[in-house]
Amino acid sequence: MRRSLLVAAVAVAMLVLGRPASAQTVDELIARNTEAKGGLVKMRSIQTMRQARRMSLQGMEAPVVVYAKRPNMVRQEIQMGGRLVVMAFDGNTPWIVNPNTGTQGAIAVMGPQADAMRQDSDFDGPLLDYRTKGTTIELLGTETLGTKKVFHLKLTARTGLVQHYYLDAETALETKLVTESDNGKVEQELSDYRDVEGIKVPFLIRTMVNGVLQGEMKVDKVEFNLKIDDAMFRMPKGL
Repeated sequence: MRRSLLVAAVAVAMLVLGRPASAQTVDELIARNTEAKGGLVKMRSIQTMRQARRMSLQGMEAPVVVYAKRPNMVRQEIQMGGRLVVMAFDGNTPWIVNPNTGTQGAIAVMGPQADAMRQDSDFDGPLLDYRTKGTTIELLGTETLGTKKVFHLKLTARTGLVQHYYLDAETALETKLVTESDNGKVEQELSDYRDVEGIKVPFLIRTMVNGVLQGEMKVDKVEFNLKIDDAMFRMPKGL
């Protein structure tokens, strides 16, 4: 009797001790991530967002304004060399206006760049409700980035776009995002998280392409639930 109890106790202990390695499932990590950002109810209460940023690129600094609206509309405006560059998605068509390339007017974006813009336009991000979006997520294990232990998630979108999300093991917040493309890897390092009306927002984003630092984005101000007209996300015609 005592032996059977001992065997049972050992079995339970082995299950408990083995839990940390296997129990951090994809869904549990996403639940932690959601709670760390402010919780599902608070996140769902946010309908629009406006961010004022400063982008440092090759020794130059440019002001950036980002507008976003549920469910998947986004517009980014960058002042470069006295000219306005716009990248936007209206829920159907990703498009860009970039007079610095010598082109005039708005141009629809195609291919992998379009897929990446669609993915990034998701207001809640690709982790939340990932199954209904047709995304598969694999937990590839734990790794170390600098001094941080992170969970490595591999996301494969319905379009085939592959992204890697690294969640801080302590805070459950995103610390690094990697997007794969035919031209290589685009990496974003997220840090300096601050609380804005109950939502955690990264105030510093560093971007690297194929391991080479391209620039960094510093957030100056974040505003939620402003009135934003859908028209500003639509591709203009006749410019």
